[in-house]
Amino acid sequence: MLTLKGIQQTMDKLNRRREDNEVVEGETVFDASRGGENRYSYYYKGQLVFTFGITRSPRQKSRQFHYVPRQMHLQRQEYRRLYNCPMSKRKYNEKLIAEGKIRQ
Repeated sequence: MLTLKGIQQTMDKLNRRREDNEVVEGETVFDASRGGENRYSYYYKGQLVFTFGITRSPRQKSRQFHYVPRQMHLQRQEYRRLYNCPMSKRKYNEKLIAEGKIRQ
């Protein structure tokens, strides 16, 4: 879950355009062009919510993933719910709005 593959799956979930037959706001931008780093950014209605980079270096992998949930404004339990599917993209966006992380 807090592995490169798990983080990519979570970002793919946030990148989905449709959920429950309705358009859901929110767009994930993935950039792998920076040398040995994957960079993820998430925008909601044009507002940057979070951005982080993950190196693909095997030495660094085990040490860096702990900060991903914090960058996404989630606690570890909430990140697990987002990864395991009880939390939808819509619920994630609503949580960000309720906490004042993004403006509506």
